[in-house]
Amino acid sequence: MIIDRRRLLLGSLTGAATIATPALAAPLSRYGLDAAQFGVRAGTPDDQTAKLQRAINDAAQSRVPLLLAPGVYRAGDLKLPADAQLAGIRGATRLTLTQGPSLIAAEHADTVSLTGLVLDGGGKPLPEGRGLVHLVGARSLRITDCEILRAGGNGVTLESCDGEVTHSTITGAADGALYCIDSREIIIAANTITQSGNYGIQVWQSDKRYDGSLIADNRV
Repeated sequence: MIIDRRRLLLGSLTGAATIATPALAAPLSRYGLDAAQFGVRAGTPDDQTAKLQRAINDAAQSRVPLLLAPGVYRAGDLKLPADAQLAGIRGATRLTLTQGPSLIAAEHADTVSLTGLVLDGGGKPLPEGRGLVHLVGARSLRITDCEILRAGGNGVTLESCDGEVTHSTITGAADGALYCIDSREIIIAANTITQSGNYGIQVWQSDKRYDGSLIADNRV
């Protein structure tokens, strides 16, 4: 068998790829839509809200995750439509609030998720009862492996939602870390909450009704 230089080089590259870590061996776009394809840039002083919102909408329409590379992104008042999945590199992808009553919000959007993000409110005051992450009427929501920092109100506010908030850290909320009202079968588990100005976790109903929420293994 004759092995020419081209085949030898290809074989060498293939072998190298097999020992590389998955995160480095493949582009982000292989697992979803890469936000950079929409002009979203980390580390720039420019507000990324418009470009990031377009990317969120397009990814949700295609029902695939929108992936953000490590770095700092300045944005605010982002809206999650149904099927929006926003994901970053845990501890390394940071969104900082520039404008609006919340950094991320959704109304009556099913199957939304936030994964591996640092969400930083910068201590900017939020309207009363507002959360840095504020979801209303969301079904099958998922917030996991996120850090929610320096919210100028609540860290997370959930109204009439169901789903889960797990393995996340909420630090330095001016009011409450996690405020949940009129929701059903919410799972709040394995979270760490520190330095809240008022309370850690509050789950309640405005009237007598079935709740079914599970609150377990949180550190407050």
